[in-house]
Amino acid sequence: MKRYLPFAIIAVVLIAALTTGALIYQSEKAEQLQASKTPLPTPSFDPKEPRDNSRGIVTIEEFGDYQCPPCGSVHPVLKSIKAEYGDRIRFIFHHFPLIQLHQHAFLASQAAVAAGFQGRFWEMHDLIYRNQSSWSNASDVGSIFIGYARQLGLDTGRFINDMAGAQANAIIGSDLQRGQAYGVKGTPTVFIDGREIEFKNITIDNLRNEINKKLN
Repeated sequence: MKRYLPFAIIAVVLIAALTTGALIYQSEKAEQLQASKTPLPTPSFDPKEPRDNSRGIVTIEEFGDYQCPPCGSVHPVLKSIKAEYGDRIRFIFHHFPLIQLHQHAFLASQAAVAAGFQGRFWEMHDLIYRNQSSWSNASDVGSIFIGYARQLGLDTGRFINDMAGAQANAIIGSDLQRGQAYGVKGTPTVFIDGREIEFKNITIDNLRNEINKKLN
């Protein structure tokens, strides 16, 4: 299975900017890194930041699109790795919706971020991926995500407001920009301590080998 490639990464970022009006443009350092194609260093996250579920030794970063079938196929692999290694790894998910290919991907990211504001990012993240085939072709995706919020016991009024809020959009926009700086060309793209893992190697055995080499 081939992973999904955007027709133009820059176009994705620009359209996202128009959609959200809230892209966070980082400074000259980011521009210099993009020009040199040097990966951005892993940032320090607040412990309460919903995308960062651990403070371990090995950092795994995924750039994913919730409506991308290959992303859905690697989700259980990455979830299994997280469960196996626990706090020995630091797993970070970056939103990278390919909106030219997937019309509901941006809304799905908004739903996950909004759930994160109520401390349930990973639960919503798992629900969205686990049910990808159910909502991807639905006509009223928003109501489905609101249903997931109810299922998780969230304040649905707040969830709805947060989905369309500037803060959620800014987080997604920042992730898109980070992916561009990393040179991400499709989803899923996975890095272990800043080194990209080829899509064909995103398997439990291969990831385990990569992690073990760094832990030993």
